[in-house]
Amino acid sequence: MVTQGNHEVEKIPIVHSHSFTSYNARWHMPFEESGSNSNLYYSFEVAGVHVIMLGSYTDFGPSSGQFRWLGDDLAKVSRERTPWLVVLIHAPWYNSNAAHQGEYEAQGMREAMEKLLFDARVDVVLAGHVHAYERFVSCLQSLQPFIQSEQVEKMNQLVYFYYISYCLIT
Repeated sequence: MVTQGNHEVEKIPIVHSHSFTSYNARWHMPFEESGSNSNLYYSFEVAGVHVIMLGSYTDFGPSSGQFRWLGDDLAKVSRERTPWLVVLIHAPWYNSNAAHQGEYEAQGMREAMEKLLFDARVDVVLAGHVHAYERFVSCLQSLQPFIQSEQVEKMNQLVYFYYISYCLIT
């Protein structure tokens, strides 16, 4: 299963009449089965996990099809059958990379959808785009969910940063 990123948008008017032309031709995801009307966002269940794949580069505002579908999909989740709820997006809603602050697809999507995920008690949100590993504590509408180094020393915990350029989930 895959979700699209910024490199898949490919909206060049002379070449492509619609965004995601190559992505949709190459990657047909099981969106119909999850009640979605778009290959750009969908969900599936595997081994006790309900996985939601969201599209950072398609409409996500409260009046969008993706927003309405997400609300409906979250309402159908049975935590007895699927105790884990995982969401994948491309543009991270929170990150410490100075080059990726204030990007519309991340900030706008967070403002529109974060409360839905928080209220549904999503367990894990995985994101790409900045090509770096970071992890945060649970947060809602926070502009700084980071643990400062002096706090880490007080908590007697270690924080690791690994720079990788992909995420493989098996």
